Amino acid sequence: MYHGSEVTCYDKLRLTKRNFHDLCALLRERCGLRDSVYIAVEEKVAMFLLVVGHGLKMRLLRGDYKRSLETISRHFSDVLTAILSLSAEFIKLPDPSIHPPDDYKWKWFGNALGALDGCHIDVCVPVADQGRYRNRKQTISTNMLGVVDWNMKFLYVLPGWEGSASDSRVLRDAMSRQDGFVVPKGHYYLVDAGYTNGPGFLAPFRSTRYHLKEWVSSQQQPKTAKELYNLRHSRARNVVERSFGLLKKKWAILRTESFFDIKDQVTKVHLVLHIKAICEW
Repeated sequence: MYHGSEVTCYDKLRLTKRNFHDLCALLRERCGLRDSVYIAVEEKVAMFLLVVGHGLKMRLLRGDYKRSLETISRHFSDVLTAILSLSAEFIKLPDPSIHPPDDYKWKWFGNALGALDGCHIDVCVPVADQGRYRNRKQTISTNMLGVVDWNMKFLYVLPGWEGSASDSRVLRDAMSRQDGFVVPKGHYYLVDAGYTNGPGFLAPFRSTRYHLKEWVSSQQQPKTAKELYNLRHSRARNVVERSFGLLKKKWAILRTESFFDIKDQVTKVHLVLHIKAICEW
């Protein structure tokens, strides 16, 4: 499939042919991933991307690739470990000296570095733990903090919190860690009303129309200064919601539950973000 057409490669592996071969070369050079006696690195990565991109079970790959389940599982783990080892190199906080792009959405927020929000990923946990992972929509999920810049590039992620945890609680944990999330002095990120408005974080006015879908459904223009501010804020902060939406649409493993241990289910979030960051580098 990676030797075929560009369309076939992207449809099956969720990467362009160039990105696929660049990823394989990077894993060879930086992570020491090597061809085995019967399986090349390209085949290992292709099997890996089929599982991640389409949520396929490894048992289904066994028939297509004529490999044992143990072989597929072992090579999947090798590729997983290699990609995760590159985390600090490709997902990192921005340089404060970089200015926002020439975009009308961001011209009102001169010192903003991007936006952040929480994202819920469905997981499967034992019945005894479901209370902690049940979110306000009554689904079982894990709450992930995601920080993106103006160009939808992820700068920081913290997956693993139970779905019942509030977004602000996850953010406090991220900032309390030794190598955690830091906002440079004089800069800030756009956040929604679920966070506290304070140094480093700019939230909208409460009890005032805010979300873009509310503006579209009402078909009205802002009538007050607070409404105008909230509309501009929502247009800019929407970048983080679009980032989450595109991520889930492209990588099926984020849309489906799995029956792995909860730690392995949390790892899949980190994994997809690493692949995205590597391909954007």
